[in-house]
Amino acid sequence: MPQPPRPIDALVAEIGSTTTSMTAFDGLAGWPETAPTLIGQGVAPTSVAEGDVGIGLAAARAALEAKVGPLEPGVTLATSSAAGGLRMTVHGLTQKMTAMAAREAALGAGAVLKYQTAGLLREHDLAEIEAARPGLILLAGGVEGGDTETVLANARRLTGITARPIVVYGGNSAVASEARSVLEAAGFRVRVTSNVYPSVDELDIVPARHAIHDAFEEHITHAPGMERIGDFVTGRILPTPGAVLVAAEALADALGDLVVVDVGGATTDIHSVTDGSPEIAAISTEPQPHAKRTVEGDLGTFVSAEHTAALIAESERPDPLPPAIPFTPAEFEAAALLARAATVTAMTRHAGRLAYLYTPKGRQTVAHGRDLTACRLVIGTGGALVRLPGGEAALRATLGGPGEYLLPPADARVALDRDYVFACCGTLLAHFEAGAVVALMRGSIGA
Repeated sequence: MPQPPRPIDALVAEIGSTTTSMTAFDGLAGWPETAPTLIGQGVAPTSVAEGDVGIGLAAARAALEAKVGPLEPGVTLATSSAAGGLRMTVHGLTQKMTAMAAREAALGAGAVLKYQTAGLLREHDLAEIEAARPGLILLAGGVEGGDTETVLANARRLTGITARPIVVYGGNSAVASEARSVLEAAGFRVRVTSNVYPSVDELDIVPARHAIHDAFEEHITHAPGMERIGDFVTGRILPTPGAVLVAAEALADALGDLVVVDVGGATTDIHSVTDGSPEIAAISTEPQPHAKRTVEGDLGTFVSAEHTAALIAESERPDPLPPAIPFTPAEFEAAALLARAATVTAMTRHAGRLAYLYTPKGRQTVAHGRDLTACRLVIGTGGALVRLPGGEAALRATLGGPGEYLLPPADARVALDRDYVFACCGTLLAHFEAGAVVALMRGSIGA
């Protein structure tokens, strides 16, 4: 007699470029009377390249249910970095103001940023946008009460491209309606959000991140090979890096300032949630968002392995380079060496640094970029850190405090997302109490 399905709170699929995982959770809806529980995970090859994401989703669920029995979830959710991920271009008025804010909003939402401009769009820019094949475009420009002509002119110029990606408008609100009308008349779908840079030295990127996530859900269901994702998902679909940042923000609310490092086969992402120290803030030269993501497209353990290996001393460099999925002890060791190099380099690039200005009043110290000195917790997620040896050691190698680079302090705690749930938790937060979801993450890192 067939076993009846077990009712559970949620199934979450993480659809990557090579593998699709399916993770089951229970005890979330009854929090705090019930304890949130990770029931199990199943993994299968991603099937987007075969033209149907549903094949991989079904196989991952079958692998899960082979371990834990049939399941009946209350809600099914997903994160995805497949089908090109969240491909975006961003466009602002000035490089260090609105264009920078648009970039922060896009990366924080989990975008694969393909092209960025500042100022009036030229024919060359339009050709680059066409070549980038973005699913979304973020159009910004002009502080409140400032320039209106450039962002409106750029809206008109975007109508000259042949593709029709979704446009998120995050520019001067004075011309938001006019820009929307221009774009919609040309066949674009448009979402209007608040100005990402409303005044000098002020970022307001969280509403834009939310708008981008909403637009991504609309876009991903029409991406080649992803059309059947709607047959599985009954709740949210988020870009995987965006889901990790959402999860990091919730955990930081509970545990304080932190950094999450995600080393993959092709890229390394750093997510930090902090306002930095008051001492560094007093000498900072540029505004920073509370939650920030950077992505290093040249650092990884497989696709980017050759470039990452070049960062390692020749005498220690792995030869041969490891395959996508290591099997032998030598392959594991090689991949771990690459993961450490990617972690250290990416953290250094993410962190700000101190610099010196020489003035008539003498030497003055200033801070450029991201201050991580208040982050007392550094977490590793992703297979390269969690499933390979040496993950915690790689994270410890990033610590140092306020030297030239504004790194987390030398005595910061390091931990691993051993249950591999951070991306899942980013989607769960839209449906369950934050306390319940944070409890899952705390359990995964041993906090």
